[in-house]
Amino acid sequence: MAARSTENESGAVSERQHSSARSARLGKRLDPDLKSWLDNVVIPALVREYMAEIKERNRLATTGVSEVTSD
Repeated sequence: MAARSTENESGAVSERQHSSARSARLGKRLDPDLKSWLDNVVIPALVREYMAEIKERNRLATTGVSEVTSD
């Protein structure tokens, strides 16, 4: 069982490295102005939106009506 876990972890590391190499190649093909715009405008906006969504989801999870009753 432990060998399978190690095998899966190695696959995950290999996939991350492959994905990282793919991203590096993509960055080299993008126009530098476009890459700069993505890095400085689009990606931060997406991160802000994601963080706001997570914050709202967490707020709703903590303020919802509890269905647990005490006897």
